[in-house]
Amino acid sequence: MNQTTSNTTAVQHIIEHLAGAWNNHNEDDLAQLFREDGEFTDVAGQLMRGRAEIARMHHQPFTTTQKHAILTIKDIRITWITATCASVDVHWNTTGHQTLTEQPLPARNGLMTLIVVQEEERWLIAVGHSFDFTATYRRSDP
Repeated sequence: MNQTTSNTTAVQHIIEHLAGAWNNHNEDDLAQLFREDGEFTDVAGQLMRGRAEIARMHHQPFTTTQKHAILTIKDIRITWITATCASVDVHWNTTGHQTLTEQPLPARNGLMTLIVVQEEERWLIAVGHSFDFTATYRRSDP
């Protein structure tokens, strides 16, 4: 299904705001991009239900292991499900991670899959899953 340029732009802006909130290490701004009852599963498989829990679960990493980390969006692919619902694949890269003892960690890459919906005049993330491909097997591995 094709969608209007304005709706596509609105969805792209959500991804820009998500990267901005992540790079500013602002868990409250990040959580506001989700529906009140939105869900997010992080790269460690932790399920967060609702804005409050999404904010709470991002506070610790944003103030420790990710406090210097930067998220870069590499590619966005939007697939329209209906006129007010889209599946969004976001290929990402992060740098600046560290251990709890502030030892640097290598860059990471992965994929975030988001279901984005329009509620009244606002676009919000209903469900999101993030996958880190950094430590997974390569295509050449058996």
